[in-house]
Amino acid sequence: MVTEASVLLVDIGNTRVKAIRLDAFGGEPEYFVDTDDLMNASVFRDIDTLYFASVREQAVSDRLADWCQKQGVTCREVVTEKTAFGITNSYEDVSKMGVDRWLAMIGAAEIACDTFCVIDTGTATTVDFVSKGQHLGGWIVPGFQTMKSALVGATKRVTADDAAPVTLDVGQTTEACVAQGCHAAVIGVYFSAVDYLSRKQTPFDVILSGGDKKLFAIAELSDSMRPANLVVQGLARYAKSELFA
Repeated sequence: MVTEASVLLVDIGNTRVKAIRLDAFGGEPEYFVDTDDLMNASVFRDIDTLYFASVREQAVSDRLADWCQKQGVTCREVVTEKTAFGITNSYEDVSKMGVDRWLAMIGAAEIACDTFCVIDTGTATTVDFVSKGQHLGGWIVPGFQTMKSALVGATKRVTADDAAPVTLDVGQTTEACVAQGCHAAVIGVYFSAVDYLSRKQTPFDVILSGGDKKLFAIAELSDSMRPANLVVQGLARYAKSELFA
């Protein structure tokens, strides 16, 4: 008999892998560099069912599915759909939308009001807008570290360090100017999203997710903004509806 304790949710992102049991959902997931590390971890033991989503190359998904088949574990890869859980995707070709964006919307819809946007920040910062179940569209911009790397790579005398500021300020060294400038650009995405939603003249929520969500600490004073592990939350909705409904 499948129980929530025997179901594992796995989010395979660009730079790291998150995993958590369904019965522990709402807590902090475990983090891994790749799926090989995950498959050797204790969280991967004694499971009956695996729900996962991946934005990496197909070979990663295939390797995970093969492992599950050999271990007798039911494996379900969630992919982007046109409609699910009352959300309709605006993309004509839904295969062109990363499943992380789709699951983030599915997860956010469970905790947000009728009009909301999801800001998911990591390697890229993605913003998706939803109103009354209809995905309106979105934005994709470079993430904080991607922005810094591109700036350093395209210039000869600009350097950067590993600093990731949590407060918005001005820099007094080149490295600090790069960090604070990229931080300001990321924060600008948030304020642009709020401006766009404000023009809808209806209450809205901004739901924040992703590995770099700490960069938005300056904006968390807003009553409309809430952090969450949205991709995992979206996976949990799929698992619960298909296994326990």
